[in-house]
Parts: sequence; C-alpha cells; structure tokens
Amino acid sequence: MTSEESSNNCAGCAARADLDILAAARSIAAGGDQRVTLPTEPTGGSTERPIQLGFCGNMANNAYNFVKALRRLGHSAELVVEDGYLDAFIMNRPFWEDVEVECDDYEQAATFEKEWRQPHFVRRVEYDQELQARFQHRQSAIPEVQKLYRETFGLELPTDRALVLAQSMGHWPSLVALSRYDVIQLSGSAISLGPFCPKPYVVFPTGSDLFVSPFQETLFGLLMRAGYRGAAHVLICETNYPAYLDRLAMTCPRSFAPMMIDTVTYAPGDSQQVRQQWRERSGGERFLYSVCRQAWQWKGNDRLLRAFAEFTSNGNSDWRLVLQQWGPDVERSQQLIGELGLENRVLYETLCSKPVLRRRQQAADVVADQFVMEGYGTSVLESMAASKPVLMRPVDDIAAQNFRWRPPFLGATTVEEITHVLQTTLHDDALRSAGEESLRWLQEHHGYESVSQIYLDAMVGATRGTEKIAA
Repeated sequence: MTSEESSNNCAGCAARADLDILAAARSIAAGGDQRVTLPTEPTGGSTERPIQLGFCGNMANNAYNFVKALRRLGHSAELVVEDGYLDAFIMNRPFWEDVEVECDDYEQAATFEKEWRQPHFVRRVEYDQELQARFQHRQSAIPEVQKLYRETFGLELPTDRALVLAQSMGHWPSLVALSRYDVIQLSGSAISLGPFCPKPYVVFPTGSDLFVSPFQETLFGLLMRAGYRGAAHVLICETNYPAYLDRLAMTCPRSFAPMMIDTVTYAPGDSQQVRQQWRERSGGERFLYSVCRQAWQWKGNDRLLRAFAEFTSNGNSDWRLVLQQWGPDVERSQQLIGELGLENRVLYETLCSKPVLRRRQQAADVVADQFVMEGYGTSVLESMAASKPVLMRPVDDIAAQNFRWRPPFLGATTVEEITHVLQTTLHDDALRSAGEESLRWLQEHHGYESVSQIYLDAMVGATRGTEKIAA
C-alpha cells in the first residue's frame, strides 16, 4: 500500500467514525425523557431536607442572579461555572455582574476578573482539554466512558450515549459538579449536557439556544435537541418560544416563567454623577439611552436614529441620544449619524459591566431597546426596575395574555411610530407616570419575590412529580 493509499484509508476511517458519532447523536436526539418514574403519590408540603438546586449555563449572568435571589429567599441554590468553554464569554462571567468595568473590548474587560471575590455558592470548574483529547475519536473509549460513568454516578450509560459522551469529555468536571444537586437548571450551551446529566433537569432557554442551536445538523446541535427532549420541564421566559418548542416535538411540561429580576440590586437610584458627565460632554439636559448593541437587522438602531433626527429637528434641542459602542453595526450607525447631522446630539458609551450599566440606566430619562425582534431582554427589565419608561417594539395581543396587564412600553416599530412617541410622550408628567408604571409592572410580573415559585415548582416537580416546595 502506497503512502497516498494509506492516507486515503485513514481519512475514510475517520469519516466513517464521524458518521457513527453523528448517527448515535441523532438517535439520542430522537428520544425523550425515558427515566423510570414509579407510580407513587406526591406527599405534598415541603421536603424533609432542603432541596439542592443547581444552575449551569450562566447566559448573561441570569443564572447567577437567580441563585442570589433564591438564596435570599432561603433556598439552597448554587451556580456551576465552567471556565474555558460553556461560560467563557465575558458577559457570562459572574464578575461582570459585580465588578465595575468600562473598557474598549472583551480582552481588556477580562483583565478585571482578578478583582472579583468569588462567593461560596459559585463553583468554578475547568473545561478539561486533556480528557477531551484522550477520549474523543475512539470507538475503544466506549467501555472506558461507561465504566467511569458507572463508578462516578452509579448509573449505567447506553453504548450510543457513551460514544457521544466520549466526544464531550472536556465537560466531565461539570457533570461531576452537577451530580451533587437534586435537580439542575440548564441554559445556553449547557443544555447540550442534558443527555449525560446524572440528575433530573429543567431547561431555561434565553435566545439562540432555542432559536438556532437545536435545529443545527451538527453534533452540538443534535445534543442541544436531545437536551430539550430529555428535559423534565421547560421554563419559557419569552412569549414567542412555544412555536420553536413545538417544532422540537417537546412532550414534557412547559411553564411560562417570566425572567426573574433581582429587584434589590436592580432598583431606582440616584445617578447624578453620570448625568452630569453626559451634560458636560454633550451640552444636553435630557437623555434617551439605547441599551442594546448596534445590530440593525435585529435591533432596528437605524430606525431610532432617523426618528431622533426628526424629533430634534422640530425643537427638543435639549435632548441627547446615548448609544452603546458595541455590536456589528457601530460603523454603520456612525455613518448614518453623520448623514443625519446628529454628531453633536449623540453620545457613545463604551462597553461596560452591569454595575456601570445600572448607573447609566438610572441616569436616563427614557430607555430605548429593539424595534425589530419580538420580545425583550433583561436590559429592558432592569431599566424598568430603575423606574424608567422603555421605548421599544410593543408586545402583541396574544403575547400580552401571559401577563395580568399589558407591559407598559412606549410602543413603536417604524420610524414614523417612534417619532410620534418621541414627540407626544417626552415631557415631564408623562415620563414620570410612565416610569412609575414600569416599576409597578416589573415588580408584579418579573420581581423575584413574585415569580420565584414558578421556577421552584418546575424544579421540584422534576424530582417529585407534582410536589411543591414551600415558598
């Protein structure tokens, strides 16, 4: 056999091995929650010992904030953070929630992590590159993985799952860490750990982990799909999520669980220092703060710029627009600002961590978010918690049925609608009233004391049927 023939033969073997792995992953993704559940009746009431709640997948620090809020209510909750992979993105790092950072890029931001003091309820584990390299791409790894799984968790692992887990053994430290809890909430890429999770779990998607990932025909996409289908419960925080879950042929229970906001940390406050800085930099007196990244296709930043130009060309010269200087369309926005003659009426703020963002939200008269995508993110809710009116795409009639009363956004989608809202709403009495209504609605529908029971019921139900934990 020539060297070329040998090389081709090796390539063919590798290709067949990859197909075997994908076939195994596809069979797992086609399944569902196959755990044996005995026909015992729930005992009701609280558990004999505090249930141990684990959270993994710290998307935008949501899980970190959930854990802090639940612990404040007296529950035993911890966060597992995977360094080097699942939680590597800067905005998924817990320090981003606690340490004051203003920076030009993510690399500079990372240098501030050393200032963070890790709470005892956060467990950091490393993605294990050595384990990943040792096990992946080997059929012979199957019995090794099965033996390790049995010895560690006391559970048998089917052959197809062992083959696929061998391709993901870098996450083994995370799986071991999660085994200490009674039930786990998975979000983001961590949903892909679901097929191997040794404990019952619920899924809490927050965006592309539902819109995109589980529909990809890759190993990761198939594991995400399997993670959803193997969940004991899915918590839905956005009104447009059910359509995607229906496409995944979900059979487990699902509950509408409004994003839980820590209303102790996110609250009205005095931010006169930031406001004075804005005055000195711009010469303005009133400030419209856009909290979202510059991404025209998703956020409609260009619509806001055109509407603001129309608004300030008809008087209203004391208003300034404050933008975030991050996102793929920063240069496009800067070019449009020049074309509209807004150079002296627009301020750019650098990338910042959440403590700095909170002060900016508190300093604004009005907060603006997205005008294209349906739904809203945590920045909107955190702005409402600061008692600020929010200008953004309105919630439709069907979505509004999930709430006791409609979200009090200053609703607009088109340039003309945004302009109309700016011209008719931005005066003191209306803004004060709208801000107060924002805060009331937020506390009622997203405050942690109001919605935490939904999360607890789903997590406890994953382990004990319909049993609930005492509030």
